[in-house]
Amino acid sequence: MSLRRVSLGAAAVAALVLTAPARATHQQVPVMRVHAETEVMAKPDVVWAHITSGRNLVTWCPQWKSPKNAAVNLTRVGDVLDYTDEWGNGGRSVVTYLDHGKELRVAHEPSKGDYMCQGKFVLTPSEKGTKVAIWDQYTDESSATDMAATADKMDKELATTLAALKTSCETPQKSSPGSHHP
Repeated sequence: MSLRRVSLGAAAVAALVLTAPARATHQQVPVMRVHAETEVMAKPDVVWAHITSGRNLVTWCPQWKSPKNAAVNLTRVGDVLDYTDEWGNGGRSVVTYLDHGKELRVAHEPSKGDYMCQGKFVLTPSEKGTKVAIWDQYTDESSATDMAATADKMDKELATTLAALKTSCETPQKSSPGSHHP
């Protein structure tokens, strides 16, 4: 009888081990946040139309230069753009929040899934036209030196992006016969 008790005891232990929940691991990962803003001498509706129209993406946002994006107009949550960043990471940008004429948020989903990144654009009417603010936040698990270099590169990228957006929105568009531009 003692053999039978041992066998039942081992089976019971095995059953408990198989039904026990898996242990999760936890790691705190640094999130970097970069913010930049500019004043654009154009009304918010003009700026909004420019930042959400696929044909314009190539003029101001280097990450969204994929030819496929030219056919995409951002009009609702769930709209998707292809992206490639300065480090060669590719993936898709998914609209996660859209308040027409005011705010656009995207989550960048890298193909490798090895970091998280979000962008937010906020348009605010101003006396001169529109204040455009951009936030970009991303996880960065690299060394302090590499993290600082990446942050510096991101500062420059946002400044370049805003300058290109400003130029694109403030430069009068050439009209073709029968077309009207604001």
